Formats: sequence, C-alpha cells, structure tokens
Amino acid sequence: MKILSDLKTLYGKKKPAATTPSPRHLGRILIVEDEEELAKVLAVSLKEEGFEVSIASNGKIGLEMVASQKPQLVLLDLLMPVMDGKIMLRRMREMPQFKRLPVIVLTNAGEVENIRETQRYSNADEFLIKSNVSTDEIIEKAKEVLGILSWNI
Repeated sequence: MKILSDLKTLYGKKKPAATTPSPRHLGRILIVEDEEELAKVLAVSLKEEGFEVSIASNGKIGLEMVASQKPQLVLLDLLMPVMDGKIMLRRMREMPQFKRLPVIVLTNAGEVENIRETQRYSNADEFLIKSNVSTDEIIEKAKEVLGILSWNI
C-alpha cells in the first residue's frame, strides 16, 4: 500500500484495516513536511504504532522544534517554503547536540540531485522516495534507524 492509498484511507475513501492502538511509547518523531495530508497520514500511523509525533510545516519551524522538543528521529522533506530541508539539516548538524540525531529524508523522485547534495554534505541516515514507499515501510525504516526490533509473529 503506497502513501496515496493511505491518504484515501485517512479521508474515508477506503476502509482502514483493523488496528489496535499500541500502548508502547517508542520515542519522539518530528515530521517536517509541507504537504499537510501526507504529514497527517504519517502522524496518525506513527501514533498508532506507539510514537509521540509532532509536525512542522517548514524547515525554520522544524529547526526550532528540534531544539525545543529534542526528538529521537526527524522525517524530513527537502523542498519546502521558508527554509528547505537541505538548509535545515545543514544547520541542525552544525549544532553539537544534534550532530548525530537520526534523519530520514522523504523526497520526490525528481529530486535526485537534491538527494546527492544532501548525502554529500549533511549526513542523513536514509533517503526514501515518497512515491516508492508506503506508510508501513516508512514506519519500519524509522524503527530500523532507531534500533527498535519488529516482530512479525
């Protein structure tokens, strides 16, 4: 199931699969994404999985929220208004306390040059193309980056 399908589920065009909210608290994740619907889908799914989630609509707000909330992981879009993800990530890495904060970049397929530049200068942990991954795959990648084991029993 790709993100578009997840959006349809969120907005009632498709019935969601039965889920039981997780009582676990797996950590804090900050989503920095200007596409409001995508941010909401990710936030709802991550919360159901047991994460505490915050959303920032641009890099400037995201950088402020990183400093104030100290998340364990950032999901970061590259192309945004006010301050883009590349600048946010670069500024975040200049702060000693966030030099090693895990970051998963979520980007569009047309941004290959942005991915290369970000890889070269900013040390993101993962790069995912939005059109090629589902919400479930993003959650699994977040768990992997955070070192959380997933058990499929």
